[in-house]
Amino acid sequence: MDTSLKILFVPRWYPARTDPMPGLFIQRQAEALAREQSVRVISIHPDPLCKDKYEVVHSVENSVNVCRVYYREEKKLSSISAFINFFRYVKAHHLGYTSLGRFSVDIVHGHILTREIFFTWYMARKQKRPYLISEHWSRYFPGNASYRGFLRRRISSFLLRKSSGLIAVSGPLLQAMNYEKLLHPRSYIVPNVIDVSAFIPTIDKPVRDRALILHVSCFENKSKNISGFLEAVSELYKHRQDFSVLLVGDGPDYRAMQKYALELGLNKLQLEFAGLKQGDELIRLYQSASFLVQSSHYETFGTVVIEALACGLPVVSTNTGIAASIINDSNGIIIQQEGVGEIVHCMEQMLNIYPTFDRIKLHEAVSDRFSGNQVSEELLGIYNEIISTWQKD
Repeated sequence: MDTSLKILFVPRWYPARTDPMPGLFIQRQAEALAREQSVRVISIHPDPLCKDKYEVVHSVENSVNVCRVYYREEKKLSSISAFINFFRYVKAHHLGYTSLGRFSVDIVHGHILTREIFFTWYMARKQKRPYLISEHWSRYFPGNASYRGFLRRRISSFLLRKSSGLIAVSGPLLQAMNYEKLLHPRSYIVPNVIDVSAFIPTIDKPVRDRALILHVSCFENKSKNISGFLEAVSELYKHRQDFSVLLVGDGPDYRAMQKYALELGLNKLQLEFAGLKQGDELIRLYQSASFLVQSSHYETFGTVVIEALACGLPVVSTNTGIAASIINDSNGIIIQQEGVGEIVHCMEQMLNIYPTFDRIKLHEAVSDRFSGNQVSEELLGIYNEIISTWQKD
């Protein structure tokens, strides 16, 4: 007899042909669960190049049954185009749901407030099953402050009250949501999945005559504080030159940060922009570096911190996201205060001690906590708790 749970994911972000990057962490959760459970995903994507108004694409990806619905997005800036896009967005969910035919699930798991959770609620009502919400968005933090608007707040609060649980990917994110009055009596913290079988230390780490400081981010300066990191690097070079810096990633502020580095007088021998790196190429950079610096003003999670540690790399990080609970004297240094001077101080400390860290021990300390098996086990415990008590809610 099959005792596996039937789970429906309804994410706002999920990798697609239009962009393979958003929602990778949600995809990893779904695939981790699908090793032993039955997992379906309904994912909606605007696509201005869509040949038809709607295109429903079914696929099986690492045992996950994925239904992606693309709808033709009107790019004209007008109220009529906005209405058409909204109508197509709503209809795309209906098409995705009905394209699955007759099916049943035990629980519906929606990702990211607000609008996608409306469809999570709707699908859970159709299935007559409970739903829960996972939040990954940083908009609740004071530095972001994009969670605003009376209607958004009222709908978010309503959908959260109707749900059977709330999951945040880190303690700081849950605290930020609670501060915004998004409270649920059944709240959990479940981290993102890291592929700890791929992110591993190298056996033969290259010997360098200068330390290599690594920074990996999505190049969005408002949250990642790349400008502050560059200023700290510039200050540090004024009194020592035994290091170089590599910045990895791409995003909206990539060109602006390149320009700012030049304005600070940083040359290519001191600092290099490597662009976006993924897969094995990114892992090799982690493995060859001396330590990682995360300079963010706020983080919902901070995947790069765990990826670096899994590759045997000590970390210097601001007190944000998962770093707030994972970084200590055994694996890195927490930047306790805001400001360039504190980043400089912590980087200088790490330059003096980074060779003393044991790469294997750094990997082992995170390999169990953030593995797919561990995260899926935590999620299953939450699902079973909700399902067993749902009719009493």
